Amino acid sequence: MNVARRAKLGECAAGVSKGSIAVHSIPAFRVAVEGAQKERRVGFGKRDAMFVRRIATEKDMRAFGAELAKVCPPGAVVLLRGPLGAGKTTFADGFIAALGGGHATSPTFTIAHRHDGTGLLIWHLDLFRLDGASEVEELDLAQYLPADGIALVEWPERADEAVWPADRIEVSISLDGDQRSAAVETFGRCAGVLA
Repeated sequence: MNVARRAKLGECAAGVSKGSIAVHSIPAFRVAVEGAQKERRVGFGKRDAMFVRRIATEKDMRAFGAELAKVCPPGAVVLLRGPLGAGKTTFADGFIAALGGGHATSPTFTIAHRHDGTGLLIWHLDLFRLDGASEVEELDLAQYLPADGIALVEWPERADEAVWPADRIEVSISLDGDQRSAAVETFGRCAGVLA
């Protein structure tokens, strides 16, 4: 691992330690990752990391959300993609609980839920009910993307891809019978969290 990469890891880990959030080591997270890892070039000369993880149970999905929460830097947006019933809200529940924000419920009818984590504001949005760009514009997404907090967004494809910031993590959950697979890609400042 080169010096610049180690510095990027330190920057992301340092960002997570703001407030009273407990930080688990990034190497421990790496050990927990199952499946192939690869890196590829993305826009603006930044690198991202990608891995795929098999998830057998609801408990495993919550635990996976909690693991990712512990390395996610403030200011990040986590985009959750997948079909109905894939486990996006279950992932969000584990993520939010790990940061001291209580438990997630599906925000489908209210679109946005605020969770006050331990020293960190967490927004959980569900864009499923939105029909088109005009409804997304009316929502004013910028208010839910705090620089000192984290936003979890279910059904992000309902909005134009251009609205999502460069510092983000994308989790795509797919179904394969009773099993699930989660493909995770990181961008911008979040790229170092999986390295």
